[in-house]
Amino acid sequence: MYIHVKFNLPAMHLAANSFSREISQHFDAYFQQYKLATSYVELLLLLHEHEKLSQKEIAEQMNLAPSTITRFIKKLEKKGLTGKEKDGRSVLIVLSKKGRQTVPELSKAYNRAKTDLEKKIGEKFVHTTGQLLEHGVAVIKED
Repeated sequence: MYIHVKFNLPAMHLAANSFSREISQHFDAYFQQYKLATSYVELLLLLHEHEKLSQKEIAEQMNLAPSTITRFIKKLEKKGLTGKEKDGRSVLIVLSKKGRQTVPELSKAYNRAKTDLEKKIGEKFVHTTGQLLEHGVAVIKED
């Protein structure tokens, strides 16, 4: 059901939070069997794409606080999905053997979640909303 609401800043904030929660719940449902939230899966997919990253690089790429990334990595290490590798004075995060074996399944589930969401709300809506959100974030970060 669609209800037209005249948007002001508080309404936009509430709508953005609500939309974010619904999107997160939609994606999280696809990863229940792995007992992972979508953010953890996205971190694993990021490591798969780049092979090795520092915690700082992961935080920057995911736009999350370094302390959040530390918490994510600890959980993923406990599950045996990631490990750490020394590179001189740096510590890099890498996928473990189990992580490398699990990522293809997670990638398929992630793509199913994306496709199902596009079917549900429309591919154009997903694309346009993503662009608007990226633009908004970029403008807000300029300050």
